[in-house]
Amino acid sequence: MEDSVKLAADVFLPTSYEQGELPVLIQFERYWRSSITKKNEEPTLHGLSKYFSDNGYIIVIVDTRGSGASFGTRLSEYSPQEVNDAEQVLDWVVDQPWSNGNIGSYGTSYTGTTAELLCATKHPSLKAVIPGWSDFDIYRSPVRPYGMLASKFIKKWGTYVKLLDRNRSLILKSSVHPVDEDSLKAAIKEHKGNLNVYRSTKKGEFRNSDMGVYDYEECSVVHWKEEIEASKVPMLVLASWMDAGTAEGTIQRLEHFSNPQKVILMATSHGGWSNASPFSVENIAKYPNLLKQYQNNLQLEFFDHHVKGIDNGVDEWPLMRYFNMGQEVYKESDSWPIPGTETTNFYFLEEGRLGSEKPNTETGTDQYKVDFGVYTSKMNRWTTQMGEPVLNLNHRNEMDDRMLTYTSQPVTDDVQITGTPVVTIQISSTHEDGAVFVYLEDVDENGNSTYITEGGLRLIHRKIAEQTDESFNLHSFNEEDASPMTPGKTELITFKLWPTSVLIKKGHSIRIAIAGADKSTFDRIPKTGTPTYTIQRNASSSSFISLPIIVSD
Repeated sequence: MEDSVKLAADVFLPTSYEQGELPVLIQFERYWRSSITKKNEEPTLHGLSKYFSDNGYIIVIVDTRGSGASFGTRLSEYSPQEVNDAEQVLDWVVDQPWSNGNIGSYGTSYTGTTAELLCATKHPSLKAVIPGWSDFDIYRSPVRPYGMLASKFIKKWGTYVKLLDRNRSLILKSSVHPVDEDSLKAAIKEHKGNLNVYRSTKKGEFRNSDMGVYDYEECSVVHWKEEIEASKVPMLVLASWMDAGTAEGTIQRLEHFSNPQKVILMATSHGGWSNASPFSVENIAKYPNLLKQYQNNLQLEFFDHHVKGIDNGVDEWPLMRYFNMGQEVYKESDSWPIPGTETTNFYFLEEGRLGSEKPNTETGTDQYKVDFGVYTSKMNRWTTQMGEPVLNLNHRNEMDDRMLTYTSQPVTDDVQITGTPVVTIQISSTHEDGAVFVYLEDVDENGNSTYITEGGLRLIHRKIAEQTDESFNLHSFNEEDASPMTPGKTELITFKLWPTSVLIKKGHSIRIAIAGADKSTFDRIPKTGTPTYTIQRNASSSSFISLPIIVSD
């Protein structure tokens, strides 16, 4: 690099390669570009990377600064320094005798995010990217969703990468593949100065808090909007309704970034390894091999079109392919929101009812004492970020009994919900701080409750940010906008749930379940004391959820 830091890279030529120039697909890796289990073992390609190689691409995989066998120190994850490094690596690639100057980038999770960040370099060689299950806004997802630290995930991930940076693996008895033995020891020594992920994110409570040198905004894709749009690089975006906030990032990108985009929204675990729709998955993971091959084929066709210049019909693909839970099928659309979508309010009513008619009584409240033992699932949308399946979301009744619930009458016709639900609650608390979690659920004819999606908010972040056409979120999560609740004072709070697509079948009911904790993911707020919430549900102070319902195709 320009500051003399050396980055480790593997270059894989196709097995049939003899000479000449070929297109290149590149990854910037956080979890070792390659590993070995015995000395002098040669690195090999697997999975999607091998599939691309077998179809005529040179594969380049680079250990990011301060990781793997690369030298340097990591000041943050996804730092502006990484973007600067990536630009220099592309300069190096196009200057090689085996490169024809056309480059694409792809990946899942960290490598998916670095693929998209590559667009911020505006490098003329970059022709297409495929960000898979990427982190669009790291504060919102996966670090501090709802303004609260996802400590169960962050602590585990932080420990995982810390060990990798010291050339230790918890999973396999392996080592990062060295460039040479002498350089590896010296590189690992420089990694000792890497940022402590858990400590920095725990300290960095607000969106504008520093995580060492940078804040959350500077290390997020959304920070690079102007540069990414200027690149005009086409994107094939892969994400899941059930994986952290990757679907929200996908939709925000679609709504705010002008780059040509094709979107596939699934109901899978992180990375698409297993099915995660709670309407078909109970407590045993299901691995859809045919779906994986389908994903691989789409990605190859996308690169063939944009990197190799093959006219193969990619431009005629629909804008979106998305999985519709409950119906358990993929659907297509050429626009977002889906045509025919109307927002319908469902109000919290007496006796735990949920209805489309606004309450007409001047009095009406419900109280809920927070149960800090409530949890979503031990394998949920946040734990899947560490590669786990999403399970046990299809029998929510036990947790529902420990929450405050509102349930509609059985619907008389199928109800199609596709989009981002928004909840508005008139609430007071006995404490200055706390959290509200809201779950959208499907209740079948037998009374069994199934998770659809969720949302939440730490109450000190309730102030609504000024909304413009360029706004991404309802709340700033900045320190200057945070304020404690006044005990006993009713406040209006509004927040989004994670977007979803689900068919509520005729005879099923819609349920809203409200909690003050998720033990499976977040530390308790407040640290001491047990708040009691009072929710208003009357004509002058109504509480409701707004659902995006498709009323016509």
